[in-house]
Amino acid sequence: MKNSVLYLLLTFLVVAIFVSPAQAQDRQITGKVSDENGAGLPGTNVLVKGTTRGTNTDADGNFSISVASSGATLIISSVGYLAKEIAVTGAMTNVNVSLEPDVRNLGEVVVTALGIERSAKSLTYATQKIDGKQLTDVRDANFVNTLSGKVAGIVVTQGSSGPGSATRVVLRGNRSISGNNNALFVVDGVPIDNTVQGQVGNDFGGTNGSDGASNINPDDIESMNVLKGAAASALYGSRAANGVVMITTKKGKAGAVTANINSGVVVENPFLLPKFQNTYGQGAGGTASNSYGSWGPATTTFPNNVKDFFRTGVSTNNSFGISAGTDKVQTYTSYAYNDVQGIIPNNSLARHTFNVRIGTQLTKKFSTDAKITYVNQDIKNKPKSGEESGLVMNVYKVPRSVDLNTYKKYEDENGEPTYWTSSSIYMNPYWTMNKTSDDEKRNRITALGSAKYNLTDWLNVQGRISYDRYDDRVNRAWSNRTLLFAGPGGSYQDYSVAILEKNLDLIVSGNNNFGKDFALTYNFGAGQTYKRYSQVGGNANGLLVPNKFDLSFASSLSQIANFSEKELHYVFGTASLSYKDFLTVDAAARNDWSSTLPKPYSFFYPSFGANLILSEAIQLPQVISFAKIRGSWAQVGNDTDPYLLSQTYTFTQGGTGGYIYRDPTQPATNLKPEISSSTEIGLDLRLFSGRLGLDVTYYNSNTVNQLLSLSLAPASGFSQQFINAGKINNKGFEISLTGKVAKSDDFSWDMTLNLARNKNKIIRLDPNVKRAFLGGGFGRTATPVVEEGGSYGDMIAQRWQRDEQGRLVVTAPDPSGNNGGKPVVTAENEYIGNFNPKLTAGLNNTFRYKRFTASFLIDGRFGGVMTSGTAANLAFDGTGDFTTDHREGGWVLPGVTPSGEANSSPINAESFWTTVSGGRYSWGEFFTYSATNVRLRELSVGFDIPTGSGFFIKNARISFVARNLFFIYRGSSTLDIPGVKKRKLPFDPDVNLGAGNFQGIEYGNLPSTRTMGLNLKLGF
Repeated sequence: MKNSVLYLLLTFLVVAIFVSPAQAQDRQITGKVSDENGAGLPGTNVLVKGTTRGTNTDADGNFSISVASSGATLIISSVGYLAKEIAVTGAMTNVNVSLEPDVRNLGEVVVTALGIERSAKSLTYATQKIDGKQLTDVRDANFVNTLSGKVAGIVVTQGSSGPGSATRVVLRGNRSISGNNNALFVVDGVPIDNTVQGQVGNDFGGTNGSDGASNINPDDIESMNVLKGAAASALYGSRAANGVVMITTKKGKAGAVTANINSGVVVENPFLLPKFQNTYGQGAGGTASNSYGSWGPATTTFPNNVKDFFRTGVSTNNSFGISAGTDKVQTYTSYAYNDVQGIIPNNSLARHTFNVRIGTQLTKKFSTDAKITYVNQDIKNKPKSGEESGLVMNVYKVPRSVDLNTYKKYEDENGEPTYWTSSSIYMNPYWTMNKTSDDEKRNRITALGSAKYNLTDWLNVQGRISYDRYDDRVNRAWSNRTLLFAGPGGSYQDYSVAILEKNLDLIVSGNNNFGKDFALTYNFGAGQTYKRYSQVGGNANGLLVPNKFDLSFASSLSQIANFSEKELHYVFGTASLSYKDFLTVDAAARNDWSSTLPKPYSFFYPSFGANLILSEAIQLPQVISFAKIRGSWAQVGNDTDPYLLSQTYTFTQGGTGGYIYRDPTQPATNLKPEISSSTEIGLDLRLFSGRLGLDVTYYNSNTVNQLLSLSLAPASGFSQQFINAGKINNKGFEISLTGKVAKSDDFSWDMTLNLARNKNKIIRLDPNVKRAFLGGGFGRTATPVVEEGGSYGDMIAQRWQRDEQGRLVVTAPDPSGNNGGKPVVTAENEYIGNFNPKLTAGLNNTFRYKRFTASFLIDGRFGGVMTSGTAANLAFDGTGDFTTDHREGGWVLPGVTPSGEANSSPINAESFWTTVSGGRYSWGEFFTYSATNVRLRELSVGFDIPTGSGFFIKNARISFVARNLFFIYRGSSTLDIPGVKKRKLPFDPDVNLGAGNFQGIEYGNLPSTRTMGLNLKLGF
């Protein structure tokens, strides 16, 4: 397979290189495009009218293009400006053009569902566009992480397994209890597989798998349009309940060959580490001993034990893209290599991305577009997250008086792990790093082909087919004597996952005018989606030859096997009727037939919307340049996993012929798809000749038919059954404010502010199910739940017991006068907060002074809580900085005993913290923090290097780039403990245990990183 892929890529490359960039009789036209103040306009489109030949201006507004010797006309356009047509006459070789701003922004074209292009003014729903440049200036190993703060209403959460971890992207709140809440990613009109594999779903922990969206090369992205609501995404049916991220990639352009290089290097370090005390050493009760904790006497400590364990990662990205073509054939070819070092030694990601795209305009009526992308990715030594003796927890468990450097020799002469005490769980982190491994290799091919034929000048038909397959090979090894995970001789896991998705659709599009006042555009078509998942491999729980990591040497071998298929067929139609270019009415419908649902397999999604451009319809004050109001209602859905309708069976080895047993889940014969109904209204304003823009949206959505698990009585013969129940409501607002604060020949200042608020409520579940869990919590910290009357993501945990008057309850002394004055825990888990932010904000500023450009993004999340198992462990061990007070005793908590008497029993810090932290099972309220934070998310300072006229390098820019520079503000612990000062949030709330629905927990998470470096962009 790999050889055939390389052969196909070479074929495309040969075509790309030898396509003639211009006809022999063509001549070269150079010029400059300026704005109304005379400043060069970068990124302006320059197109030869009647052809597909075009180019873009460089950073100074300069361009060069080949045109026919006579009779050519140039169309020059830029977003936010009125287009101009320039006739090339006589011996003209130079063109200088000044564009006037389009204060109404009516000419902008955006890509909507199914890749259909529409004028921004005609949209009846909210979208938000991001230019590709915003994703490549300041980079991340997963470009999806860079969306934080750039889109109103988006919440981005990173997984905690280092480079290659999946990212969770939620738009307008969580809707599904047991299903997927991630937005759908669509590239060039066709969905791609973004399965979030194997995410940690409890606080015991594990290793997170990768996602699909991270494989997209941001240097190939031309633009991104986020479809937030149901009306915008309804044409994607059952896949679009959570909104859509539409990505348009770069194409080849006719004319001269152009090339771009983007090369950068950054260094990264932990962004935020816990704070440790550096006074007391190993021991217990104030006495030195060979203990797990640091409750010993004051002594010499090693303050940099943890900090020095993490390395400074050096990461590089190098990419280039080449565009070339004629009027008939245009090509775009790119290659990118990312080499990312994790902050844990031996942890890294290497990714190669090859991309070739060929477009043709064979006749005036017939055009084609074909693209193939190949990704080869190799992730080494993914760290585990959670309580289960992962690498990070093993580092944090080091007593403060132990010099970790002396344990770099992680095994003795007999191969036994070296450790500073005895433990049945935790180990020397150097053993974990060198004697265990978790590797993942991926090969992925995505291919897209489309053909379009113009039946008339007002009607065309387009067919598309896409192929997306990736194969992951996962190897996990635990050397002999590794606690918890290694069988006799060691353990080894080796399996392959193959995921295939194919999409096929046919779209007929048309537009007609009725007189001079009415215009109708419409699209209708049909398609199908096929998806297959297969997993095969083995698990060796014990090796006959110690540390011989090969399934052939297994002493106890179990099979890893899984398979599923799913098929979806659909038809759709959409129409948009406009009157005098200021009133637009939309209608759309889609019907899906899913193989995962019972007969007739069908579910239907309608959508309606309208907008009115007030500034065109009526006379408004001069200060208002443009005003539009819009409204829409739509339904979208979410089907389910395969094989829930029929009884399934499992085969296992054993006996003489193996065993077959019935799976314990009762078939859900009446299963229905989840349905989300959404209403939104919005206002779009442009003021002061377009200098100030305001886009406001209010939405209200309800999701019904949640898929819930209902426990069954043992007499039924089943343990559980899936049922449809429940209703979840999300409502809120989104605000996007844009402004050109200052603009002159030498200086400009552009600003964008994004704000969003989402409020969630669980209206109902089921008479038999009043609470459902978001993951399999083990009760070590807190558990996220959904409960009638509450909100999605409410957190429950053990709390400090209060009496009826709200007073804190502590233990009464025993008959000998001991053990009094300690906190008393609640009998049941109780509400401690919700993991979702109440408000998100992003403020982006861009300054330009002559050749210097500076931009920075301030990102904020307000509200929400997270519970930290790490903090609980540091409390139990006496290593956290907050454990230093009251070590000598005399700490009397202002509470009452269970009988209501005032507390008078003194305790010390060790007694308090070991009680509430409970070792591995903590009282969650004591270690819950407000996740509110404001940070300087991104910073870029660049200089456009003069290249000179006629130099082969057309433009060059060098930039200093940085990400996660510092917190401007971060929250504190939610519980005020008398006698203990407020504890600041000790971890980055952007990073959760995983990217699934189990959120709100931090436990041994790999810290996020602060990156700083240089980036060089060259254009040829």
